[in-house]
Formats: sequence, C-alpha cells, structure tokens
Amino acid sequence: MKIKKDTLLLFAAILLVGVLIVFSPGAKEGALYGAALAQRVIIPSLLPLLIIFNFIQHSAAGIALENMLRPVTCKILRLPKCAGPAVFLGLLGGYPTGALLTANLYRNADIDSACARRLLRFDFSGGAGFIITALGAGILKSRAQGAVLFASVTAAALISALLGSFIWGKSEEGASSYLSVPPGDALNKSVEQSARSVINMAAYIVLFCAVFTNIRLPELLTPLLEITSGTTACASEVPLWATAFYLAFGGFCIHLQIFSVIKEAKMKYADFLLWRVINGVISAAVCLALTHIFPQVNEVFSNYSETIVRPTSVNAALSVLMLLGSAVLIFDLENKKCKC
Repeated sequence: MKIKKDTLLLFAAILLVGVLIVFSPGAKEGALYGAALAQRVIIPSLLPLLIIFNFIQHSAAGIALENMLRPVTCKILRLPKCAGPAVFLGLLGGYPTGALLTANLYRNADIDSACARRLLRFDFSGGAGFIITALGAGILKSRAQGAVLFASVTAAALISALLGSFIWGKSEEGASSYLSVPPGDALNKSVEQSARSVINMAAYIVLFCAVFTNIRLPELLTPLLEITSGTTACASEVPLWATAFYLAFGGFCIHLQIFSVIKEAKMKYADFLLWRVINGVISAAVCLALTHIFPQVNEVFSNYSETIVRPTSVNAALSVLMLLGSAVLIFDLENKKCKC
C-alpha cells in the first residue's frame, strides 16, 4: 500500500512538472503574478510588522506587554501569562505570525504542547495590515469593509479561545525565558526569523500561482487553496461574510507553511482543520451580524445576485477533487512524519 501511495505521489509530481513545462508561458505568468503579490502585499504588509513583533517577544519589551495583557490572558482566556503577546501580536500581525510566535514559546519551553495546540486552534488571522489595508482599502476600495472583516476574524478567534478555555480549562502558568536578550541580539534574531518566514510564504504563493494559472479553479474556491491570490481574485464578487470565512480558514497554502509547527506541537492536522472551519463559520456569522448593524458597509455587494462568475478551464467536480487533494497531501505528510 505504501509503495502504491508513493508511486501515485511520484506520478502526480511528474504530471505537475509536465504541466509546468508544456504550459510554461502560463506558468511563468502565474509565477510572476505570485511574485508581484508577494512583493506588493506580503513583504510590505507583513515583514516589518513581523520583525517588530519578534523583537518585542525576544526582548525585555515583551515583559511590559505581558503584564498589560495579563488580566485578559490569565483570567478570561485562562492561558499562561507568556502567551499574551503571542495572541495579541498574532491576531494583529497576520498569518503565519501567531503560529511562529507560538512555536518560539514552545521551543523555549515557556509553554507545553497542550497549550501550543490551544493557541494554534485560534491564533490564526490575516492581520490588520493585510485585511484592512491590502484587502479593504486596496482591493475592495473600502477601509470600512476591511475593518469589518478584521473585526469578524478577530472576534471569531477570541470566541474560539473562550471555547477552548471552557473545554480544556486553565493551562499551566509559564513565563518567557528569553525576554532578557540584549536589544541588538534580539533585533538580529528577529530579522533572521522574520525574513525566513516571509521568504517561505512568498515561495508558496509563487508555486501555487504558477500551478493554478494552468489548472484553474472557479474563483469562489481559489481562496480555499491560496488566500492572498484567491481573495484578490474574488473578494469583490462575493458577499462580505464569505470573504470573512475565507480569511478565518486561511487556505491550504498557509496550512502547509505552518505544518511543521503543527507537527512540532504534536497536533493532528484534522484537529487544526476542524478549528479552521469552526473559526470560518463564526467569522462569517459575526460579519453577517455586523453588516446588518452597519448596512452601509454592505452596499458594494448589493448587486451580488447579478454577478456572473467567469468560466474556468476545469469543471466543479475536478475543482473539489483538487481541494480534497490538498488536504490529503497534508494528511499524508502527517502520517509519514508519525512513522519516522
């Protein structure tokens, strides 16, 4: 059975290479589009924030933030005090900031694996820079809609965190062990970690854009694979609550980027995927409520029912199979690592 699975994986990889070679002009255009997205959206909106956030967590500045957030972190969310900055900065900075900051805490033994899994279930957001500025002001041409989307995703994450506090109870108290790092060393470490993370994220975006330029999905499904290019393509054509779901789900491309962190925390991918769906549903519900409270925000979508979805080169059934294939790939990676 293992040989058969490995053979199928090899065949799929060779087929993918063939597609990229045969349709190289399209693949090149897709890769350039992905690189442009990374250059214009990911790097300017995420890299500076990620460097600063890592610096705060690695330096003595994190002590003040921990103490400021302690009432909410410990009393309401029932998490260790040291998790406060990771939650706050993760939700503010955007994916994969929350997962990376959680990994830093776990690697330094500031939190245990159970607490790391709790954080990974909700500390996953597009962040203010991407959602409000890039998506809201840039793509939707409305900073107000971006603010509603950011509020929806953040509220969904906090609601999930509260659910976790009732399900798993209070986590063991911990304190950051590396907050006394000298500022110069903290900055160097932060720049190195942040650059590596952003380069990794940009590479995934380029790969997905190169592949799916030739093997296209209906635009309503593309955000489930790659959130940046997907929301860029369809955010103006779907209801705001649907975009809120996409942003909370994050897309399989982001899931793959933090897969090593998920495994390091001894978390099953099925667990992570379930909570992404839960967060997505909550985010969509919150967004729907907000657009009823503030109906003027929803005006841009008043003609949604008249929107015509552009045709694609594959049918809907194949598109669903491709989405399932992405999930199967992650599950297969999980099984292989468990056997090692």
